[in-house]
Amino acid sequence: MKFIKAMYVVMGLMLFVNLTNVTVFHNNYAGISLWICLVLFILGTAFFINARQIHSKRNE
Repeated sequence: MKFIKAMYVVMGLMLFVNLTNVTVFHNNYAGISLWICLVLFILGTAFFINARQIHSKRNE
């Protein structure tokens, strides 16, 4: 369950990065925020894969 919560935290961070880029920086750092969101997406995907592997091991 902790991996699912971590995945939602990562998704929230992605939204925060986009909101900060648009409101504070007026979309001047769109490339940097895109790369940060990409790294966060990969991190969230790793949490998701780890949670699925743990779930499938428990069902065996």
